[in-house]
Amino acid sequence: MTQSATPGTAITRDEAIFIALGAFLAFALHWHFRLSGFGEQDAARLATDAINWHFVGPLDMANVDYRLRTSPLYIHALKFALDRGLSVRSLPAFMNGFAVLASSAGVVGLYLLFRRLSTPAIAAAATFVYSFTPCFWLGSVYGMPTLPALTLLVFSALAFDEAAAQDNLRSPRFAAFLGLSALLAALAFSLKADMALSSGVLLMPLIARDRLRPALLACIPLIVGIGTLFTLSYANQLASPAVEAGHGAELGGFWQSWSARFPFKWSLLVDPRNNAPITHAAGTLLFALCLLALFHGALGDRKRRWLTLGVAIWGLVPLLFWGFKVGNSARHNLPAFPPLVFLAISMLFQLVENQTRRAWALIALLLAAGQLDRTGGNVVTPPVDVLHATELVKYATKRVHRKAREFLSSPHPKKAFVETEYLFPYAEFEAWAAAETPTLSENLETRKSFSDGPNRETLVLLTSGAREAKTEARRLRRHGFKVISLQFSL
Repeated sequence: MTQSATPGTAITRDEAIFIALGAFLAFALHWHFRLSGFGEQDAARLATDAINWHFVGPLDMANVDYRLRTSPLYIHALKFALDRGLSVRSLPAFMNGFAVLASSAGVVGLYLLFRRLSTPAIAAAATFVYSFTPCFWLGSVYGMPTLPALTLLVFSALAFDEAAAQDNLRSPRFAAFLGLSALLAALAFSLKADMALSSGVLLMPLIARDRLRPALLACIPLIVGIGTLFTLSYANQLASPAVEAGHGAELGGFWQSWSARFPFKWSLLVDPRNNAPITHAAGTLLFALCLLALFHGALGDRKRRWLTLGVAIWGLVPLLFWGFKVGNSARHNLPAFPPLVFLAISMLFQLVENQTRRAWALIALLLAAGQLDRTGGNVVTPPVDVLHATELVKYATKRVHRKAREFLSSPHPKKAFVETEYLFPYAEFEAWAAAETPTLSENLETRKSFSDGPNRETLVLLTSGAREAKTEARRLRRHGFKVISLQFSL
């Protein structure tokens, strides 16, 4: 790799070796630090959705909540793995391993995309810095569909770049790459529906090639439209039993209930509880540099302004969407930061007049100074120190799983978990995993009862808080249950 290489030039043999080595190192590093259990509650919820579908049958929207609409392909893939013999106990390892694979492919895709917009040195530096942001790092070591969806969307943009490279828009090659781009976008959206907010990535190849032709621009809403329709029809097909049963699974009802659960409020963006996940997703210092790069780029030459506009459309849309929504998390901002980090690193290279050594010295100083920020302590607002962040999540995850498994190993025939929504999915998963011949004898939103042979029952009960949990625990003990809470002391 040489700094003199111009954007968009063919990849050299040495550069290809560098890409392969980088992907291998990323895989080995994330594989070493991957979690053994669920990194957060939503991962456990997605797993239990698939488990319920596998053992019980068609999913009921009343029980799977909004996830069937927002991640239908991910849930279906987990269920497919269970159908093919994957054990329930192995599901977290399967999800976390898939995240590692997606992460390794993702760094390759991002480098190739950045390479079209800049020199190899800038592309490598931007990919490196982004790969060590807390949001990307944590997304690489535990299983959620956000990072795999981002990876597919980036490769969708690369396929669109190949389509845009064709002079004849009626050629079979153009149609083939355009179709591939639409397919990858559809898969990305059906893994994580809000990835559609990051569709601005499709502008980047056109900006890189300086080919903002109306015909090519019109292909972007076409790709996004196909992906969105695919996701809606996919989710509708999976939810059809609930629709036929009249459980309010229609799209309008879903959007109304989802909006009520995650309301839009202008004040949330300035609320520290909601904007902290944004700054912690990349680290406060890097986030500030990203904002500075946006202003710097907007005041640059014509080419720089177009690049900054593309970055803003790609990065700021998902960032602002979740910034105005209740329940923001660093994970939500994972797809927002690749372009913002790229623009920030490009600015650093520009400030030192593309002197690679000086640029890397600034980057090293930036990363070192960022470690001074010691705030953050969970996956919602993770610390900048990614290894510390991993240890925090790993410790919390192991503690919850170990406590549940020790309880379920008891020979007592009647057991009960009394939980709030926070840890309910962990208890449900462990109940499924511990049963040798699991049967769900009662399946309600607030109560699940598992039978595992004659006179053996495990109850998972949803409560609103500590007071109700203690009341329910006393009642269940009077009925012969051995009771525990993963969250409270009962």
